[in-house]
Amino acid sequence: MIYVQCLDDGKSYGFDAKTAYEAMRKMLYTLNIKRNDENAVINKTESGLHLWFEHSGKTYAARI
Repeated sequence: MIYVQCLDDGKSYGFDAKTAYEAMRKMLYTLNIKRNDENAVINKTESGLHLWFEHSGKTYAARI
């Protein structure tokens, strides 16, 4: 289980995934069901410890 956290409201979302990238893709898919944001791109932090993306004005992140 890998967790993705919304940095704006503090909510955590758990996904059955083998990697953080897979969990982030599942989170993005879930968010796009409700509201499609074609500009959302999964990015890696400069430190390389986290993945993040912005969707509809909120930022989501997961630890690698």
